[in-house]
Amino acid sequence: MDKQKKLILIDGHALAYRMFFALERTGMKTSKNEPTWAIYGFIKAIIDILKKIKPDAICVSFDM
Repeated sequence: MDKQKKLILIDGHALAYRMFFALERTGMKTSKNEPTWAIYGFIKAIIDILKKIKPDAICVSFDM
């Protein structure tokens, strides 16, 4: 029997929004004072999913 493949679908806008407010207290910023905590949280969440679930494919969709 064939192994079933795993596809992960992510609402990128919702994840970025969630990470922005969840990690706001970290205060991570660039040298030009631009906030980076949402980007850090977004990428970390994607990496965690890849490590734990090990999907065959991943799709991230953003709202306009």
